[in-house]
Formats: sequence, structure tokens, C-alpha cells
Amino acid sequence: MEDVGGVKVRSFIALELSGEALAEFGRITDILKNSCLSVKWVKASSQHLTLKFLGNVKTEKIEAIADKLKKIALETLSFEIQLGNIGVFPGWGDPRVIWVGMKKGLPKAKLLKDAVDEAILEEGFEKDAREFRPHFTIGRVKKEIVKSELKLEIQKIKVKPISIRISKIILFKSTLHSTGSRYEPLVIESLAGMR
Repeated sequence: MEDVGGVKVRSFIALELSGEALAEFGRITDILKNSCLSVKWVKASSQHLTLKFLGNVKTEKIEAIADKLKKIALETLSFEIQLGNIGVFPGWGDPRVIWVGMKKGLPKAKLLKDAVDEAILEEGFEKDAREFRPHFTIGRVKKEIVKSELKLEIQKIKVKPISIRISKIILFKSTLHSTGSRYEPLVIESLAGMR
């Protein structure tokens, strides 16, 4: 995106999680921290379900994106998702990302993601080439680790199947700091049935 003098905001569109879900992420990472020292853990408080990373957006486009989100929210009923099992990307042979998946609400989350992609096409944001695989990143592997030990530790953990009511779609501003990214909501739209 070429800059012609406008201020830009690093931003993304995401769904907010419940306090109970955030506490569960904290519990999981606390267990794994003791055995997986070569992993950079994601703060539980910063967890969310990203629908679309926008990158650096000119401030004058924020209002147009907000209008699109309002329309989507009016047409989308609130729904439930449920936490699933722990896995890794790209696979156990070379784990780089540790994540918690979803086992309920996947079709509705995908429909919402598709609606977002479609709505912001005319604002110059292309659809993602990769298939949408909703997950919550809890850790990033920093260096070579003993894969068999990591797998064993992860398989010991039983994720509580916490249900989360998805009731808002949010445009977040992301600011990079030495301690990690900080997120600030710029636009919050309540889904239909939650107004």
C-alpha cells in the first residue's frame, strides 16, 4: 500500500473471547512453561480470534471499514464456539506454532470470515490465499526442541471444552512494543441478537 502522506494504523479484525476462555489459555501455558523452555508464549490476556489482518491502513479508510463491519454485524446472529484440542503447525515433524483449536462453531466463524473478506474487497484488501483455519496461537517455538518431549507434554493436557458466546466483531489497532504487541479496539459492533 503506497503512502501519499496519510497516517497509517496497523490493524486487524477479530472476535473477542470470554474471561473464562482467557483463564484456560493461561492455565495451559502455565503447565507447558515448565517443560518447553524454547517457546515464546502468547499472553492469555491478548488472545482473540483473528478474522482478517489488514496491515497498515490509512486512517481515512478506517471509517469505510467501520461501515462495512456495522452492516455485517446487523446481518449476523451471535453464535457459540467451543475450545478444542491442542495442536501444532505445520506438524509434529517440525513444530513452529502451538495452538488451541475449535470444536464447535467452525461453520459460523467461516461464514463471518467470508463476509468480512467480501465486504472489504472494494477497499483494496484481497482475500486470503490460505484456507481459514480458526485457532488460538498460544506459543511460538524459538529454536530446536526435543519434539517427542513437546508432543508428550502437550498430549497430557486436556483442554476444558469452554463455550464462548461470540457477540461482537472488533477492529483492533495493533501497536508493536519491545514487550510485545498491544491491542486497542477502534470499532466495536454487536452482532444481531445482542443489541
